[in-house]
Amino acid sequence: MNVSSDTEAMGVQVREGSIHLRDGRRLAYVESGDLSGLPVFFIHGNPGSRHMRHPDDRLTHALGVRLIAPDRPGYGLSDYQPGRTLLDFPEDLEQLANALKIDRFALFGVSAGGPYVAASAWKLGERLTRAALVSGAAPLARPGAMAGVNRDYRNAYTMAAWPEWVLHPLMAMHDRQVRANPARALAGLRAQASADDRAVLADPRIAAQVQGWRYEATRKGVAGMRREAHILAQPWNVPLEEIRTEVDLWYWEGDSIVPTQMGQYLANRIPRAVPRFFPGGGHFSIFTHWTDILTPLVQQGR
Repeated sequence: MNVSSDTEAMGVQVREGSIHLRDGRRLAYVESGDLSGLPVFFIHGNPGSRHMRHPDDRLTHALGVRLIAPDRPGYGLSDYQPGRTLLDFPEDLEQLANALKIDRFALFGVSAGGPYVAASAWKLGERLTRAALVSGAAPLARPGAMAGVNRDYRNAYTMAAWPEWVLHPLMAMHDRQVRANPARALAGLRAQASADDRAVLADPRIAAQVQGWRYEATRKGVAGMRREAHILAQPWNVPLEEIRTEVDLWYWEGDSIVPTQMGQYLANRIPRAVPRFFPGGGHFSIFTHWTDILTPLVQQGR
């Protein structure tokens, strides 16, 4: 295990580190909040990276949460894993927990990170104290999966099923445009967003955080993001009915990227789901509800 650096953010310690997995791949992560607190692993969205979290680390620290956010394979500083599947990730997560000497932990993921939470809750259930999916994607390979999804993301979800050799140059071209002009990319994101999301993204701290994690996501290119598109378009092969962990489901009616029907699909299949559906909001409501999301994860872990 390599702990590469410690920094201070608003008086709260942030620690970068990485481990080498059994197959030799590097897995990078960031710890923030209360580094002696209760461990909560955070699974980023797509595109995303280990830097994805609320920009005010004092909120996390105040709850006594040790937030640990890994880069998935091919994102940020984590090595690409050829041919990876959804069910490969829980093993990476378990190796990271073991390296950090963490026995039991809470887990939550946002957007494209949601499927990895479901897979980990099924495979690592005995190690999880509680889990949460926040605007978490449901399986796309099902009837009605596109209901309520906006036009741009409907197209993106459809393209995700294309062969990877076709998808790669298109994603690489788009990524070059985003990296060349992050401000324009953020403006485009705002233009498609709900009124509530536009208000969230108007906060310069959050705007900077979003631009930062997006830029870091493709530090090594788009291979990780391309593979993830393939994964999300395929059947999960996760028996949701066998998940025994209590799982909070957080969704907002104003979200047209991951609409509430996706949360309802999961709520109808995960036995101990705790549905939390709200009017308004949007895909970035994770920022306005950050403390609310973490609180039950912390309470279950004490």
